Amino acid sequence: MTLPDRVEVAVVGGGPAGAQCVLWLTKLGIDCLLLEPGTLGGLQARSPFTNSWLAVVQATTAARSVARNIEDNLSAQGCRVVGSRCTAVSASPDGFALTLAEGGTLSAGTVVLATGTRERTGGLESLRGVEIGLVGTAALDDIGGRDVVILGGGDAACEAHAILSARDPASLHLFARTRRARDDLWDAIPAAHRHTGAYTVEDGAVHWSGGAHRFDRALVCYGWAPAVPTLPGTIETDAAGHLVVDAVCRTNLPGLYAVGDVNGRGYPCVATALADGVIVAKDIERRRGGTT
Repeated sequence: MTLPDRVEVAVVGGGPAGAQCVLWLTKLGIDCLLLEPGTLGGLQARSPFTNSWLAVVQATTAARSVARNIEDNLSAQGCRVVGSRCTAVSASPDGFALTLAEGGTLSAGTVVLATGTRERTGGLESLRGVEIGLVGTAALDDIGGRDVVILGGGDAACEAHAILSARDPASLHLFARTRRARDDLWDAIPAAHRHTGAYTVEDGAVHWSGGAHRFDRALVCYGWAPAVPTLPGTIETDAAGHLVVDAVCRTNLPGLYAVGDVNGRGYPCVATALADGVIVAKDIERRRGGTT
């Protein structure tokens, strides 16, 4: 579709939070547009896993199927979506100006940021044999007979250990500077295969207090960092970079909302992202009608 000069509400990011928000805005009759340069569905579009934690789908429903459903549903219900990437959001006399990577700007009275998070790499992504994030386990399908390490101390690192154990590696060790994982996940890893404390990584080796541990392949599970365009310097963020919001996902800048994982408000998952999208759409409707 042709990009308009101005919309009432611009939603930036087409994951579950942004998609849910633009769907409700559309059904509420509010002039809105979703900006998403990639595949709709966010992390769901990249994930090789199922959605057994979602009560509204079968446990065997693939995440990528959920992403396809999002795309099909928005299309079927007349939601306006453009494949543009927003690189910056700045205040303007009549709301906000969104700078687009493809060139030009879009004017909007209200902006909803639903840009999610990206995997933390620890600067290791360029090393030989390294994959990033729990999603990266899908790329480690050739580890039979190889020495593999997992770097990270959270739930995702432990879940990755369970997945990779079934692929017959010659060895599989987890290194965590600090342990954050749940007890049940941590305790499921043999004590001799999990190591806590300081370490450094170079091509082919983890150096720690026990010496140098050589590896053929490595998976980095360092968690997630908010992925946001350039914003006004007055925006409030927490120590991790998430946008600080109130109970209805408003930031400290009037007219700018943040939904889903980017706000760090609740436990990051599809369910909380969908809820944020609905909450914001209804708040925009209320404020449009003159109530706060």
